[in-house]
Amino acid sequence: MKRHSILVAAIALALPAFAQAQQVDDVGGQARPAPAAQPKPAPAGAFEKALVNAGVVFDGDDPIMSPRFFRSGTPGDPCSEFSSGDFQYRTYPFMSDGSGSLGVQVNTNSCGFNVYFTIHEAPFNPGNICQNYVWSWGSSDTTFSDSIAVTPNTPMVLVASGVPNAPNVVCGPITFELDGVAKGSLSGAGGNNPVRVAEELVIPPSRTVTNSSNTLDISTALAYSFSPGEVRYARLHCPGSQFAPGTAVTFTGDASNLIGSVNGVGSDAIYFSITAGATPAVADDMLVVNGDRILTAKAPVDCTYGLYDFPSQAQAGGPTGRVATTSGAYIRFAPSYALRVTGEGNPVADVESADPAYSSFVLGAPTFDILRGQVGGFSYGTTAGVLGGDQPITLDGQAIELVDLMDADTALVFTGDFGAASDVYFSTAANCSTNAQSADSFDDTEAVFTIGSNAAFNHFLCYAAGGDPIRASEFTVALAPVSADATTYAVGGRGPLALGAITRNGTELQAPLAQVPANYLSRLVLTNTGSQDRVYEVRVFGETGNVISTANLTGTVPAGGTTVVDLDTMLTGFTAAPRATLNVTVSAPNAQIQGLYQIVNPDSGTLSNHVMVRPGTN
Repeated sequence: MKRHSILVAAIALALPAFAQAQQVDDVGGQARPAPAAQPKPAPAGAFEKALVNAGVVFDGDDPIMSPRFFRSGTPGDPCSEFSSGDFQYRTYPFMSDGSGSLGVQVNTNSCGFNVYFTIHEAPFNPGNICQNYVWSWGSSDTTFSDSIAVTPNTPMVLVASGVPNAPNVVCGPITFELDGVAKGSLSGAGGNNPVRVAEELVIPPSRTVTNSSNTLDISTALAYSFSPGEVRYARLHCPGSQFAPGTAVTFTGDASNLIGSVNGVGSDAIYFSITAGATPAVADDMLVVNGDRILTAKAPVDCTYGLYDFPSQAQAGGPTGRVATTSGAYIRFAPSYALRVTGEGNPVADVESADPAYSSFVLGAPTFDILRGQVGGFSYGTTAGVLGGDQPITLDGQAIELVDLMDADTALVFTGDFGAASDVYFSTAANCSTNAQSADSFDDTEAVFTIGSNAAFNHFLCYAAGGDPIRASEFTVALAPVSADATTYAVGGRGPLALGAITRNGTELQAPLAQVPANYLSRLVLTNTGSQDRVYEVRVFGETGNVISTANLTGTVPAGGTTVVDLDTMLTGFTAAPRATLNVTVSAPNAQIQGLYQIVNPDSGTLSNHVMVRPGTN
């Protein structure tokens, strides 16, 4: 868990790669060392700034805007437009807290200088990108930090947009930190953005979540304007959570207004008096409730604030005597980790390989290597890093990480036929040119990679040919997790997800119904118009409950010749009706092979010929 108080967001740009431009603005500025972090202004009064963790992901289906932002080279310059084209973007909506300041810190990691950050008051309009603009760094530096003034308690949007006119670039994840984001706000448009808590927490028993980054603060407008000396009684009710000892209430209005003792600590409802001073509280002034929270059940938590005439009414709750109210979503349990397929692969085993057939792949994208096949791309890691959105917090109030959840024996398991491979490995390159990790083991049913608490962002599964015929197979990926602490976290699997398939470019023929009745002759006929002998293999399928005995399932079709197989030598026994489906694979180009199923009545001389079908073409 991160031990610093920040909002961390990960952006994975799922776009095709482009060269890293060194120009960081549109006025000739060049890449330079990262600037020192700027000091963050102190919050007004007693207000504690709220800090959370979140993320957004570019997945290749990103929205497009045009024009893009002009990069002036100076932080905080007014917004202006630049160029035209297809510029991908993603947004992260948030609510500013009551401090009136926002800390921003960015690291673009592998995306380099190709992403630009702006902040707007909500909503962001891609058709008018400067509408509601508040701030930008002015340059697309790889790292920077700044502190800016924002309107308190206001819905806002962070926009990450591409600099190049190239909407299919792949890079990321990007990380950014925002300091000054309200999560538990019960008032204001767009304010009900709940705190995400790790759903893997084992509850019951009750769990205390530390409010170490003020993420669990609850804020609400008074929603009522006082007269000098007026006294009202506030109630805050959050069924499903309890206010832990140490909970306190602060007020953002004039200091002459007084908050009374907080009653009900240790339960799911607190109540207290508000006494207006010489400069009385107004409806827009904010109450902020801090402190730790005790979660008593794993269910959504919503909070309701009410302002009452009398203390007994505030203690009881309900509508009687209530003069103002707000409510909203407060806590939601959400998954902390995710597995996602980013692209399905389809390497083709080549019938024209040097002997034997299918021992290498067809030369072509993405590997351009006949000995390497890319089966598919995937990402595994924290939810924020893989899917975007808020990264859930755990018991210490910080963003939960894989090291909190996963034991060293956690593995990614890929099903499929790897029996002919010399190696099965992860690569961070789509062309499989680098080996990030080889499988612990692999065979004709699966490959297993022990990953422990490590993430695998933007990885590819690679199959290295081993010289034997590569078999056609479909592949899946799944997570087999082992909890780092089963008494605290219950971790569940992810997947299996379809990852890709290896196919063969030879010939496949099928006789959907081949019968072998008594006193009839049944035959399989294969012809080869090519100049090489070709090997065939037959797979037999039967109806449920019909156990079929087989023999002589392989053979050779001679060059320029014909092979006739009497089916009673292949289908040697049945426990039910004497019929089956035959699927014949021939290691030859499709145009050179034809097949026929024939049944003959020798007594009458009648015969029936059925041209074998090519699956997927009839």
